[in-house]
Amino acid sequence: MHPMPILKIAVAKPLRSTFDYLPPLDCDDAFIAKLQPGTRIEVPFGKSHLVGVLVSRAPESDIHKTKLKRASRIIDSNSLISGTLLELCLWAAHYYAHPIGEVLTLAFPPLLRKGAETTPSFNAVKLTPEGRLAPRGIQRSPKQAALVERLQSHAMTKNTLRTEGFSNAVIKALIDKGFATTCRIDEPVPATEPPQPLPTLNPEQDHAVKQLSKLRGFAAVLLYGITGSGKTEVYLQAIANTVSRGQQVMVLIPEIALTPQTASRFQERFGAAVGVLHSGLTEVQRAREWERARSGKLQVLLGTRSALFTPFHTLGLIVVDEEHDSAYKQQDGFRYHARDLAIKRAQLEGCPIVLGSATPSLETVSNVVSGRFQRFTLSTRASAATLPTWQITDVRQQPLKAGLSLALIKACQDTLNKEEQALLFLNRRGFAHTLLCHDCGWVAHCDHCDSRMVIHKRQNKLRCHHCQAQKSLPKNCPNCHSHQWQGVGYGTERAELALQGLFPNTPIYRIDSDTVSSAAQLDTVLQAINDNKNGCLILGTQMLAKGHDLARVTLVGIVDTDALLFSSDFRAEERLTQLLTQVSGRSGRGSRQGSVMLQTHHPEADIFHQVIHQDYWEIARSILAARQNNGLPPFGQLVMMHADSKDPSEAERFLALARQTLNSILPNSHLLIGPLPAPLSKRAGKFRYQLTWLAPHEKNLHRFANVIADTLTRLPHKHELSWSIDIDPHEFL
Repeated sequence: MHPMPILKIAVAKPLRSTFDYLPPLDCDDAFIAKLQPGTRIEVPFGKSHLVGVLVSRAPESDIHKTKLKRASRIIDSNSLISGTLLELCLWAAHYYAHPIGEVLTLAFPPLLRKGAETTPSFNAVKLTPEGRLAPRGIQRSPKQAALVERLQSHAMTKNTLRTEGFSNAVIKALIDKGFATTCRIDEPVPATEPPQPLPTLNPEQDHAVKQLSKLRGFAAVLLYGITGSGKTEVYLQAIANTVSRGQQVMVLIPEIALTPQTASRFQERFGAAVGVLHSGLTEVQRAREWERARSGKLQVLLGTRSALFTPFHTLGLIVVDEEHDSAYKQQDGFRYHARDLAIKRAQLEGCPIVLGSATPSLETVSNVVSGRFQRFTLSTRASAATLPTWQITDVRQQPLKAGLSLALIKACQDTLNKEEQALLFLNRRGFAHTLLCHDCGWVAHCDHCDSRMVIHKRQNKLRCHHCQAQKSLPKNCPNCHSHQWQGVGYGTERAELALQGLFPNTPIYRIDSDTVSSAAQLDTVLQAINDNKNGCLILGTQMLAKGHDLARVTLVGIVDTDALLFSSDFRAEERLTQLLTQVSGRSGRGSRQGSVMLQTHHPEADIFHQVIHQDYWEIARSILAARQNNGLPPFGQLVMMHADSKDPSEAERFLALARQTLNSILPNSHLLIGPLPAPLSKRAGKFRYQLTWLAPHEKNLHRFANVIADTLTRLPHKHELSWSIDIDPHEFL
């Protein structure tokens, strides 16, 4: 007698293992033997039933058979995800030390996670044999009788019937009486416009397209192009070449905010064969796009971070636009980095990947320098536009109105007088990282480290996040004895009110996460800005540094760079360089000369002069060298352990115990820093502490991430304490 096969199933719970189940009673061994990993299976779990995913089969279990539960039902006859996508999910769960069930669930749209059928819902209605026989049960309902008449010749989609005046209630009534049934018919694809002549490429663009079209198998390429150099056109033509070979393309963009602008360009070129996936869609829309990609009906999928886990029929190219953008890093739950996993997916799928940016991440720069990635450069603006001129404004001892200097206010007025547009950028970080004297520019430095001290208001202390030194917040400046402490970072709301007072007759468009919560809203605001012909002010946060094309903007004012200049985050210098380069790229994209005005308490800072006078690549190489000297990423690996608790001593005690345990396990070359209060030390009523692990890069280093996760899992703690780990963290708040 053959032993009963065991199904190892992952469920979407924060548990770091699969669960063993016996097959359902109505399944024979031959059927179970054909089951593929990736198949959805419904299982009893606790007092409820969950939709799990089969990871593997085993001849026996460590748990006695009498204690094993049976799976309730096999939902799919075949796996809906490919072996390579399953492998990517398993690899990601291991690398990021995250529960496998929570990773695998991302490969399915929300409807399918709940156990829905794979077809993106039956979209049509047809008559049953009873319905064809002029049924009596509808004599009193002329609408139902008319619908029966309408369906006599052929099935029709519900959308078409609704446009003809048949309501959902009428359709449902006919189905409930057994006179009609749902079915599926493919809706006609809208006819695409005849292709327009392709834009003429400049020599650099042409070279990049030709080289990309030659790539076969896995290859990683950086498309490094200054802002406005025409990277999107290179993507479009490289994608067209891939599609012409009968393969599909996945294009990742950093944020939902960029979707309408980018999607319209792609749809103009590829028509209905373009799909879009992001969190703003309904569940039915997401399931439909997912199915179109999986079945191969869709040629190009454009999506944000989570679209990375979409199954494809024949994936031939991956594009990651603005690859440096921090939005690719998930900041809670499964804290993956979509760019890094996209590279891994390209490797598993055996297809090329193109990473595009004017300001590539240091990880990507390092991969180019080491020869792992190829690089193609676009060094000139694609249109007649010229690069903007710069002006650094010293705001020490200057009167400021909501953070704006008199010089910047005057520059805004001059721009408006010419019926042009001014964009004022405020860094999104709303609280002060460090202490700054407004009168002389003194900054609180650590006595023991080459770093700034961080304000912890709750304790009224300055703390160093490197050596744990601390001191009381001074009442006056040790350098000039002034009491004028500067709160670094002005809020957009406060600045908007001030601007309304200064420019009462000027349209002011504020763009931040408070005013723009959807892609459609952003599209409306951008359309209004582009339609404005008399001059306006645009005020916003990081959202504005993205690839928006605002042709009438000729002045960019960068209001508060000092927040990043004096950040304790080791990535601050990289981010500030990227930010200044990207924001300045919004100026002078049309035919008029643009200018950038940068306000700071430290006009002598090297980084400002480097951005103005040096190529981004040169600056990146020098920051990379400093990172190498200090063993920081990408030359070392970081893991951040977080503990949140209503009792701060409990969070600190938990991480202190973790440190003590890990010190006895990890090699001597591995460094543990903390536990320390997080820079944002209290959030949602909980006190937050951090313990950081830093190790020099070596082969299979990420195996230690699972050692760390297992250690934290075993440590005792009070029920109300929560902990998490972040592999390759990008935020340190």
